[in-house]
Amino acid sequence: MSEKKKIDIIFLIQPQERGFKDIDHYLPFFYFLSKIDNLNYSAKGIIFDTKTNFSKYMDQKFRFLADLKNIKLEFLYEENLLDKIKQILLFKNNFKFVNRVINKLFKSISKIKNNKIEWNKKLGQEFLLSNSPLIFTMNNKSEELRIISEIKKQNIRAKWVALPHGTLLCENNMVLETHLDKKEQEDNDDIHEKIDYLIRTSKRDKEILVSKGFDKDKIMVIGSPRYCDEWLKIKSKFELDGNTVPINNEYQIRVLFLIPKRHVNIFSEELIRNIDFVSKYEEIELILLSYENHLPKLPGYVTSRKNIRQYSISQKFSTSKLIDWSDIVLHAGTGVIFESFVKEKITVFPRYLCCNTLISDKYQAGFNFSNRDELRNFLNASVTSLESMKSNYKESCKFNDKKFLDDFVYAGTESIQDNITKTMLHIRDNF
Repeated sequence: MSEKKKIDIIFLIQPQERGFKDIDHYLPFFYFLSKIDNLNYSAKGIIFDTKTNFSKYMDQKFRFLADLKNIKLEFLYEENLLDKIKQILLFKNNFKFVNRVINKLFKSISKIKNNKIEWNKKLGQEFLLSNSPLIFTMNNKSEELRIISEIKKQNIRAKWVALPHGTLLCENNMVLETHLDKKEQEDNDDIHEKIDYLIRTSKRDKEILVSKGFDKDKIMVIGSPRYCDEWLKIKSKFELDGNTVPINNEYQIRVLFLIPKRHVNIFSEELIRNIDFVSKYEEIELILLSYENHLPKLPGYVTSRKNIRQYSISQKFSTSKLIDWSDIVLHAGTGVIFESFVKEKITVFPRYLCCNTLISDKYQAGFNFSNRDELRNFLNASVTSLESMKSNYKESCKFNDKKFLDDFVYAGTESIQDNITKTMLHIRDNF
């Protein structure tokens, strides 16, 4: 029997909510990595936080990751008085603006602490002495570059692997409300030149990077581990998504509206009008799911309707469980929408809510409406017969939806796990 190939991994997890999102992406990757028979690995996740600060994010997924074979999680910072003061301030204060100021202040303090880290002690002897050390990150920004540089000083053989945090969702480049420059801003080449391997979800994302001058040989495509059917079944089996959303049989139809972030070229006033319109249907129960501070201010007569609920992402229920709950999912630009397509929910993009061009619209995946009239016709038909609408949706969209998922979840391959296996063995063989 041939000897297993060995790699030693350090993976970086950002603090609090950003780190919670990192775990959503790391977990399926490491789960599939643990299934590779001819690869022996050790992996230490370093969380840039204290245990106290991160405690609210230590859910089923966190524990599942910590329990995977050869995985160890460690908090970068020791518990201290400043963190306890922060928790008291956040607990006693109910003003979101003040909380943001507190979090920003303590983030600045964390940056100061980063300069005093004794990396040789934090990384451990296994990584320091490894002949095949890897550093995984979910971001590739200037802050990561500085940290990566410090880690590479401890083992000069170390290679930086940037894992995918999602897929480029828009065809256009000026996707944010602040993108008003006359000339397109170029990517930070200095950072990308320092990355040894860029792993991406789709061939399209790779082609975009290559067109901008990046080395195609260091860009590899694996698909989207977080949204593939293989992983969704594992999550369900081990009950990683938390509590099931209760169903109120008083309503005929359950609609989940994934509220977009306000800075992604969203027409907020029209968004409010659409929420008002959909919630007028007494047959429909409507759940609005948004990032904190991104839900537009709704009129009182809308929020007072008994058929409407509002949740912040990853608070009371997971997004996955809310998608399971729904019959219809409305969206206007979010990566989570891939899960709705994989679960074969009726997925609707009212394209008039934003001035971005989504790749789902380009593929004609799901229903894509140009105006409120089309939304009204759709809802009226759904209220008349939801089963007929489901049948109509499946017949109308099955080809385009499959093509969309093939390209952006499965990268035109049969298995995400096989893609990860080939990628990691390729990286290991190049040491």
